Amino acid sequence: MRKFKIILAIIAPLFFTSCIIVDNTPGPNGRDGRAYFGVDYDHRAPYSYWDDNNSIPFNPVLGEYYHTYPGVYEFEYFINREDYYYGTYEVWTNQGGLGGSHGEPGFDGQDTYLMLICDPNGFYEHTNGYRRGGTNESIELSTEPIVIEKKFGKENYKITMQKANVNTRKAKEPKFIGK
Repeated sequence: MRKFKIILAIIAPLFFTSCIIVDNTPGPNGRDGRAYFGVDYDHRAPYSYWDDNNSIPFNPVLGEYYHTYPGVYEFEYFINREDYYYGTYEVWTNQGGLGGSHGEPGFDGQDTYLMLICDPNGFYEHTNGYRRGGTNESIELSTEPIVIEKKFGKENYKITMQKANVNTRKAKEPKFIGK
């Protein structure tokens, strides 16, 4: 009997160490990406700029990105004392990935960047260091807005705008007035 207890004492630990425990608990989700927005110009600074995004301060530094929250925001920028462009821009964030099996964390969502270039002859958007789309010709007064939408990777936004003047539409009080 004593031999049996010794053999059992040796074999029992080997038996328990050979057990495999499967843990399919998912890991944590990745963090959502952040959104950044800014205003800039190429040829001539806008006469004034306004938007209803609380993340953009009064007298923003042109060319700087500001952390913002997803949403739809109205904007206006004057090219002189009478003519201006107005519309909305919508910013989204990229969601982080789902956590994987065995506790692996999900991938983080990409940050998004949108720089609205406010030039006198129209606009174009500037994303992630690249000039995209827009127009080189003046946008005429029109009842039809221009829409640019990008929803892929780091480009997650929608811009809707059209041209007006103070005689056809009342403007907002600007956050920024150029020199």
